[in-house]
Amino acid sequence: MAQHFLTNHSPRLVELAGPPGAGKSATRRALIARSHAGNGTIWGLPVLSLLLNGVELIPTFIPMWREARSPLWEETRHMVRLRTLQRAQQRGGSERNGVIFDEGPVFALARLRGFGHPIMRSESSGPWWRATLHEWAGLVDMVVVLDAPDGVLAERIRSRLDDHEVKQASDPEIAAWMARFRQALDWVLARLALENGMTVLRLDSSSDTPEQLAEQALAGLDRSVYAG
Repeated sequence: MAQHFLTNHSPRLVELAGPPGAGKSATRRALIARSHAGNGTIWGLPVLSLLLNGVELIPTFIPMWREARSPLWEETRHMVRLRTLQRAQQRGGSERNGVIFDEGPVFALARLRGFGHPIMRSESSGPWWRATLHEWAGLVDMVVVLDAPDGVLAERIRSRLDDHEVKQASDPEIAAWMARFRQALDWVLARLALENGMTVLRLDSSSDTPEQLAEQALAGLDRSVYAG
């Protein structure tokens, strides 16, 4: 049973990834209802922990700031969140029944790779990427990638109340944004999988309900347990 995986397998960290509009939040809620796992997020981490980890990372930031000629505020914040969340998971911060992330470490890494300052795609940031990917590869058990055709995603983004940077964009602009995001996500997933053979399950969310997607994800978790 997938609940057995989430309860007994350590570190029990699963992330739902994919472009906006793919149904990650609704599927996460359905998964949590079925598995009794905890809800993980990279947002809202303790302020003191963020400050302490930010100070610790200053030697990493300074060469990047100098080369970029910019304080890289958005990139720096994501890097601090990643370090803070990673430390919390290493200390055993996972819920007893595991944690399911929607916007978690994979999301943050993909955002940095695809939409961060160009320095995040240069060799200057290579040491940080290698160390961070290595650390997270030892913590993430499985990534469930939800996706749908660009037209479906565009319609969902425009119809929901939540704002998004491409909500008012044209269809071609949305398609270009989605392609950029998918390329960055695939880059991150490939390198995490190289580190520890992490399972990646890809599901088409264009027609299935969140409940159906949750059942497919749980079945994939079962298979990953017994295959390993």
